[in-house]
Amino acid sequence: MDKPKILIVDDEKDAREMIRNFLNRHIECSLQEASSGREALEFIGKDEFDLLLLDVKMPGISGVDVLKKSNHLHPDTDVLMITAYDSPQVAREDLKKGATDFIIKPSTIEVIFQKAVDILKKRNQYLPKEK
Repeated sequence: MDKPKILIVDDEKDAREMIRNFLNRHIECSLQEASSGREALEFIGKDEFDLLLLDVKMPGISGVDVLKKSNHLHPDTDVLMITAYDSPQVAREDLKKGATDFIIKPSTIEVIFQKAVDILKKRNQYLPKEK
């Protein structure tokens, strides 16, 4: 089984690093980081990912725009939207646009990790790190 390829997209450096460090400790995977929607689109244009961890609200190109482009280029990529909007309607709209699941901020790293693991398990790509 190939290691899953995950792209973490968030304009907040601390959030990206926290997610990257946690995933690196617990999952065998290949990780990339993008600090903006524009950078995420560059990665997506060059490579296919198994999972995107995608912040909704970013300056410039939003996470929703990245979601749409990703779905167009790579319809098999799963997308976990991370949003500060505490609205079921916003979440339903993201799911209609092709997101696999969503998380409402603020959330713990354990919740983000568990949702990512659930998605990878459905894809038969979950590889826990050896302790």
